[in-house]
Amino acid sequence: MSKTIQFFDTTLRDGEQTIGVNFDIDHKVAIAKQLEKWGVDVIEAGFPVASEGDFEAVEAVSKAVTTTQVTGLARAKKKDIDACVKATTAAKNKQIHVFIATSPIHREDKLHMTKEQVIDSIHDSVSYAHKFFEIVEFSPEDATRTEPDFLVESIQTAIDAGATVINIPDTVGYTNPEEFERLFKNLRENIPMFDQITFSVHCHDDLGMAVANSLQAIKSGATRIEGTINGIGERAGNAAL
Repeated sequence: MSKTIQFFDTTLRDGEQTIGVNFDIDHKVAIAKQLEKWGVDVIEAGFPVASEGDFEAVEAVSKAVTTTQVTGLARAKKKDIDACVKATTAAKNKQIHVFIATSPIHREDKLHMTKEQVIDSIHDSVSYAHKFFEIVEFSPEDATRTEPDFLVESIQTAIDAGATVINIPDTVGYTNPEEFERLFKNLRENIPMFDQITFSVHCHDDLGMAVANSLQAIKSGATRIEGTINGIGERAGNAAL
């Protein structure tokens, strides 16, 4: 049985983290319009709370496109979500992309949070975002280095709070197709609503396997790929669209 695969383009957000790449608002609007012509399903236009420029870029893209969904990135924080709400006010189709790190090294050394605190943050932020957006995407940052049982708990918490899209990011380009297959097998076996949720993947190319990992994820049940034009992006880039 065939399935429709969605494309989520983050050239304007993650792609701009490439060394030497800096788009002004006019460039971002022009790129967004071309992505819409190509039939991209979702454009991640920026990280509105990060800077005035990012906020204005998301706002401009929201006004410029008419059919493609526009999203802004938000940490699991109320002020980030509020910035996304304001920046996408004019968008005809929109969602929000909320994330928080779930791996041990990120929880303990970056966030200084316990598992319980991370779960509470997921519940509170996704619930809050769902008040403003029909479509809430949640990402457990560094998912591929997160304990399998805690990854399931984090994702289930997000779904229970209103997330309808779950993105699995290989944040540091750590995994390989065999490991990604096992990760998705675990999710399918332990997330009761797996087939009712849009599962997305955001793969980095540090080991040269972003495309291979993305294709394996599709084979394993994902129905959305996140990537950038020509694979540009942070460090070694993303899966190419």
